[in-house]
Amino acid sequence: MAANNTNKGLLNENFRNACRDYFYLVDREFPERGVLKLVGDRYRLDGDQRTVLYRGISSNKRSEVRKSLLTNDLEGKELVIDGYNVLFTLLNYRLGRILFISTDNYLRDAGSLHGKLHDENTFEECTDLMLGYLKSKKPASAAIYLDAPVSHSGRHADLINTKLQLNEVPGACYVIRSADWALKQQQSALIATSDTAIIEKAFTSVIDMPRNILERTYKATFPELAGLIAPGECQNTVDDG
Repeated sequence: MAANNTNKGLLNENFRNACRDYFYLVDREFPERGVLKLVGDRYRLDGDQRTVLYRGISSNKRSEVRKSLLTNDLEGKELVIDGYNVLFTLLNYRLGRILFISTDNYLRDAGSLHGKLHDENTFEECTDLMLGYLKSKKPASAAIYLDAPVSHSGRHADLINTKLQLNEVPGACYVIRSADWALKQQQSALIATSDTAIIEKAFTSVIDMPRNILERTYKATFPELAGLIAPGECQNTVDDG
């Protein structure tokens, strides 16, 4: 397995200062896109670092709301999974790309697969990780949704359905037009995703499956962006004038 050792760019003082400035402004409800350009240009951040800021740092208010939805209690519960969101996060870890804990306590990545997958063997290994986790947690059922526009989604669904049967996990994998839409409609089943747009529309609890899987399987640790924003210091790095 590829070691996940590409996080050095998140641990230097330049990036820490960028985190503080970005948080200071988004916490005061400045537009995120504009803040990203301002801070990214000021600190000469590369594309991955800008992605980490945008996906990883939110206002205190938004972060706390999303944190409050997190759960790890799966046993006997119905579960709906944002399939590619979960699997691509696992895949990006296996490929050695940047992963981090966002200020809302969800694991996210700076990967840029954009629905394009070139490593089918590693993808299959990631499905094994996901199905092994589900088998150990014993949900009442697991519905896994894959986005139809992603290449080979039909083949991936066949693979996952076969593995669900082999692992004796009750449930099925479906290819649909929009997994986001399906998860946003859930009223009672737990949902597995780190997609902010889904979480903020959630009517139910959320499980961070990739983080749980990677911490359990590989004893993985990740940079925590909340720790890069020193309380009481972020205001000192932005000029109010």
